[in-house]
Amino acid sequence: MNNTYDYITSRPREFKQLAVNNLLFLHYKCPQEDKYVYVYNHFNQIAFTLQGTKTFHCGTRSWSMTEHTTHFAKKGAWKQENADLQWELLAFYFPDEFLCRFYNENRQLLLVKPLPASPGELLIRIKINDITRAFFYSVLPYFSQHPSPPESLLELKFKELLFNILSNPENTDLLAYVNYLSDFQKLPLNDIMETNFCFNLSLAEFARIAQRSVSSFKRDFWEHYHTTPGKWLTEKRLNYAKALLETSAKNVNEITYDSGFENVSHFCRVFKEKYGTAPLQFRKQLRMQVPEKLF
Repeated sequence: MNNTYDYITSRPREFKQLAVNNLLFLHYKCPQEDKYVYVYNHFNQIAFTLQGTKTFHCGTRSWSMTEHTTHFAKKGAWKQENADLQWELLAFYFPDEFLCRFYNENRQLLLVKPLPASPGELLIRIKINDITRAFFYSVLPYFSQHPSPPESLLELKFKELLFNILSNPENTDLLAYVNYLSDFQKLPLNDIMETNFCFNLSLAEFARIAQRSVSSFKRDFWEHYHTTPGKWLTEKRLNYAKALLETSAKNVNEITYDSGFENVSHFCRVFKEKYGTAPLQFRKQLRMQVPEKLF
């Protein structure tokens, strides 16, 4: 799968960007030729849509980014739907380490009690006020400034953005997630796996999202799940695919890729090994058993 951060930073002529260490400011328009694209990112992202619309999918959840909406995207994978040609975005990429360090330095100014449970979804909607909206538009001139603004200023702007958002009492869901994240040196492995199993990520890509080497990822995975990543992923994806066959009208090709399998032939083979019948035959048998069920 394509990593969005790597793709963008390797194409500075195509994407307007400003960087300091691992922090990235990005301003771009993003026409997309394919109907769906599967991507992942090993950094967190705050995105403000300047104009247009784009839809993102993760599992059974979907989020539409429309003009002047703002989202926090956790590191992980998603499926993005073809946007209209006018979709224009201002985005900020940053690692967990920076986010947690900022939170711990400003905890007394930000903490709201009681905080809700940390949301499990990939995307968290951010409520913005006049201050935050003005901040986004104040950043745009930096992309055409010569010489580029100093790195110290860019880092301060990142911190200003985070403070404006996290100090807003309407953003307690995001604050709860940051508070949860700061309690761990690394995000618990089950949080990463349960959110991203339905994407065809390699072990190296899972490890990168989890901020671990491949060897430590495998070791931590065994300690938590008492099995190998390959066996767990196959079982989890098969259960998810079976649920889609039972409850959705998606065809086998769609279910294959929405469940994280590499191709249809592999999916059909392992599905038959587990359930004793091919996916299409499984669905036909289900229809015969429950004829009134809608597919």
